[in-house]
Amino acid sequence: MSIQNVVEQMELNYVGMGIRKISQLIRFGDFTDDGSDGIGDLSMNTQIPAGSFIIGCKATVKTGFTGEGSAATMKVGTTKDNDEISGNTAIDVFTAARNLVKAAFISADAGLIAVSSAQTVYVGVTVTSDFTNVSAGLMLVEVYYFSTNVELTSDHPTEVSLNNAS
Repeated sequence: MSIQNVVEQMELNYVGMGIRKISQLIRFGDFTDDGSDGIGDLSMNTQIPAGSFIIGCKATVKTGFTGEGSAATMKVGTTKDNDEISGNTAIDVFTAARNLVKAAFISADAGLIAVSSAQTVYVGVTVTSDFTNVSAGLMLVEVYYFSTNVELTSDHPTEVSLNNAS
């Protein structure tokens, strides 16, 4: 049974909910810097569809975000200055690392983020003072969600290889 078939069966069963993800390979040059802070901002290319519940995120850092200071942290959220998808915490992206997993967190009594309309996901990387000085950085960011909609037209691969990424 193929992965696509498993996803289809989960979405078509009587519960009608499947686990999906959006992912993006992000390089340091993909971020924008408004010059007012040490944060590089990025909107992920794919939105999470309406009727979903965001579970959390995962980052795989192939090359650390270096060139400005001695630290770099990432936040993932539903708005530019929010980090609820990354568990209201910062993820260290200064050095290469795998399986940097965070569960979504919006309050003490709610861990899933309900999506009522298509949701853009924002990624921010914070450095010491000026993001334009960052000279390296490559990571894969994945955001996982439960889908309550049948999305059988998706041709997105379920795996992204970092082996030949540069």
